[in-house]
Amino acid sequence: MSKTTLMAVALVGLLAVVGYGVFKPSSSGGAGIEPYLVGEMAKLTVPAETQMLSDHIIMDAAGVPKKLSAMKGRAMLINLWAPWCAPCRAEMKELANLQHELGGADFEVIAINVDRGGIRQAEETLKEWGIEGLGLYAEPTMAIAFDLAEGALPTSFVVDKNGEIRALFLGPLAWDKPEGLALFEALKKGEV
Repeated sequence: MSKTTLMAVALVGLLAVVGYGVFKPSSSGGAGIEPYLVGEMAKLTVPAETQMLSDHIIMDAAGVPKKLSAMKGRAMLINLWAPWCAPCRAEMKELANLQHELGGADFEVIAINVDRGGIRQAEETLKEWGIEGLGLYAEPTMAIAFDLAEGALPTSFVVDKNGEIRALFLGPLAWDKPEGLALFEALKKGEV
């Protein structure tokens, strides 16, 4: 084999390896989250390694305990909040708007009150704040907030249908902007 042919074969091989690294599908089967990280969503942090939903126990509106990991099967925005958290209050209307726009069998905003008051306090607080349309969830030991967010509130996790945490954010964010709707619509469809 001539030196030129050998170099051409090596170059094609190198391009194939580089191309696979750049264009390989994400572990979730979609095209990847990066194209959706624009505008307000550009503030999200993408984990360096795959992270799955934890087994933390939360309570639903009826007081029934559920493993967070058992809720996979639909796209979710999981938000940890507390009634005494001013930044939490700042984004609650946007979370409710996102749920109103896209909520259903394929997507839900899971806003978890991590205060000791539990479901009752979550319900009272959301009513006081004028927030409608969010499901009621609580984890009154605050363990989930310390384990997943080092106690920082609000913290939100963008989760795909497989239960993989695709991105996260500490602080309030305008989740209901067009770029947020586009991201969660893509997650609902399994495109991300």
